[in-house]
Amino acid sequence: MKRSLGFVALLLLLALAGSAFADVTYNNYEGYNPYWHPLGYPNTATYGELFTAPSSPNTNLADFGFWIANPVANGNIVMSAYIATWTGTNAGTLLYSSSPINYGNTGEAFVSFNTGGLNLAPGGSYVMFLSISQSYGQSFGEAQVDAGSALPGQLNGFAYYNNGGDFNALFTNPWDASGLSPDWAVNLDFTSGSSGVPEPASLILLGTGLLAGVRTIRRKR
Repeated sequence: MKRSLGFVALLLLLALAGSAFADVTYNNYEGYNPYWHPLGYPNTATYGELFTAPSSPNTNLADFGFWIANPVANGNIVMSAYIATWTGTNAGTLLYSSSPINYGNTGEAFVSFNTGGLNLAPGGSYVMFLSISQSYGQSFGEAQVDAGSALPGQLNGFAYYNNGGDFNALFTNPWDASGLSPDWAVNLDFTSGSSGVPEPASLILLGTGLLAGVRTIRRKR
């Protein structure tokens, strides 16, 4: 019986520790499904997808990405990826920006970005977007992007802005449209911390409590 109780305590500890390691992923990709277009120069400079951050503790955005479909006009697309708060009509505070990428525009590709750990507010409204604005005129390709399935409570619709080379307009003016259906096919990976690993002290306290409970049950028997 003593061994059984100890084994049960160990299983509980491992289960709780495993839940602490659990991540949250938003992924609505359903395969090749060209829809929104054209992203690129000289047409729509910015495409985005609205999303709601998960509840605590999985509010650390580790990485995110977009599915881009077939080219509309041949040529590379020079663009950057961004994460910003969403005001309801436009981007609010810029939280993340990538270095420019030179996308080959060969069709059906997933472009992803590692944030290095970006803490978001639980349940907060955000926009993830690709834009050529800060590299406007440096490339001449255009592309469609894939539509994805609806994920209510996670993804909140497609958004775009024909802002040309005016990057600041994304944060001061209402975008041309937002909350559109279908959603863009995207992926976001969230963890409970910058490394997704629970604090050792928390696991030690948890283990100590379980073992103390086991000793108490043994004494009563």
